[in-house]
Amino acid sequence: MKQRYYTIKSAAALCGMHEQSLRLYERRGLIRPQRSPGNIRRYSDLDIEQIRFIKRLVDDLGVNLAGVEVILHMRHQLVEAQRELDALRQRLAAEQPAE
Repeated sequence: MKQRYYTIKSAAALCGMHEQSLRLYERRGLIRPQRSPGNIRRYSDLDIEQIRFIKRLVDDLGVNLAGVEVILHMRHQLVEAQRELDALRQRLAAEQPAE
């Protein structure tokens, strides 16, 4: 499936927020949109998903941006730990003799 990209205006509209909020999220390192050769921000579907997650944390749960940073970092660590665990399980299963 081909990856779609959105301008900051489109991304803000899709997420129901102001463009300035997306710029703030980027400055805080919460999102990292790609840039076009003309240095225009390009938001992917994964970026949109991340922005919506951040918005839910802030709007629905009242988490401030410092808290969002901690949650995103912990979420990343959890995903990485799960990948490592899956890889270890696969390696262990491959090493087990056939019965």
